[in-house]
Amino acid sequence: MEIPQDVQRDIVNFQALQNQLNVLQAQLAQIDAELRSVSEALSALESSEDEFAYKVVGPIMVRERKSVLVAELNERKEALEVRKKNLEKKIKQIEAKLVELKRKIEEALAKLQQVGDGAPTGG
Repeated sequence: MEIPQDVQRDIVNFQALQNQLNVLQAQLAQIDAELRSVSEALSALESSEDEFAYKVVGPIMVRERKSVLVAELNERKEALEVRKKNLEKKIKQIEAKLVELKRKIEEALAKLQQVGDGAPTGG
């Protein structure tokens, strides 16, 4: 049984979408880890009674007002949350495309199987 070109193309597209989904899920996991880190840093800063704290800038640590650091971390957190929301939206779109493509491929293969099974036998 030979698979038609359009079905082969759908299969290749399905695999490409799966790869893209894996990449996006890895990026989402990375963003989640960074969000946890930022949240922990914010929590530590907010519980500190010191007016100053240190932040790492390249290979050195720089003393900075706590309020400035909190503002920077809140900005970073907001940016990460926006990026996370966009990634989640893309992931849902790709998952929906994958479900539809899988259904389409399975239907096409089932029709091919029926045609193959319905071939007349000698007798």
